Amino acid sequence: MDRGDISGLQIVPEGVLARVRAVYSTLSESEQRVANVILHDPLAIIHLSVQALAERIGVSEATIIRCCQSIGYRGLRNLKIALAAETVTPLHLTREDVLPSDDLATIVNKVLYSDIQAIADTLAVLDVAVVEQVVQALLAAPRIEFYGVGSSIAVAIDAYYRFLRIGLPVSAVTDPYMQLASASQLPPTAVAFAISHSGRSVETLNALRTARESGAICVLLSSHANTPIGECAHLQLITAARETVFRTESAASRIAHLSMIDALYVAVSLRTSERSREALARTQAALLSTLL
Repeated sequence: MDRGDISGLQIVPEGVLARVRAVYSTLSESEQRVANVILHDPLAIIHLSVQALAERIGVSEATIIRCCQSIGYRGLRNLKIALAAETVTPLHLTREDVLPSDDLATIVNKVLYSDIQAIADTLAVLDVAVVEQVVQALLAAPRIEFYGVGSSIAVAIDAYYRFLRIGLPVSAVTDPYMQLASASQLPPTAVAFAISHSGRSVETLNALRTARESGAICVLLSSHANTPIGECAHLQLITAARETVFRTESAASRIAHLSMIDALYVAVSLRTSERSREALARTQAALLSTLL
């Protein structure tokens, strides 16, 4: 079965569109005007020349090229090829914004498909080489700390619980003051793993800076590239999730982050299979007493 096939439904990894959303906040105002056309009228991008596109948007041709390069393509031609490959795919999921006029069935359809699409888009933009580096860092770390605030707390705690079950020296620190205190005590080659949807949380940035000063390997899991926390991190895992008017920092971003944590957990477990099995057995035995 193709990796994008779930119960007969083809999920389209929106490579170009996912990349645009990931870097959108870092683009200049004129580049964002180009990005808006890419997101909302991709067919126009495919069929217009750079000159015609510049006239339509009201920007220079150089701005269009810079925007393409910021997204990760050499120029408009390469971006057109990637867009064409996406837009000719036979079935796309529903991606429209949730509207006040939508009935319940439509709302459920849009929200759930948005969550599914976030995982598919993450597959399209994820750098597996970076994932491997993170896995190696986790395996070698004498201590692992997960940092998160706000909606990222749930992801940090889930990560803590998963890696705790297989016997890794892990903790989740969610109080900003405790994060600073704990980060200052990290030994060299420890892993400080920050989770931030925006990549701009001041508390998380302060914790990661402190961890870096302690000699820790700093990792960021975020929905956005080119962010202040990203600049502080040694390694970045960028997922993809679209925000809408009613779903800023939506569950889609957390689902993508949780899926990334799950992938790391499985990879680490397989690399330490004997130790992981023994630790899991002890954990499960201890938890049996909690069941009726």
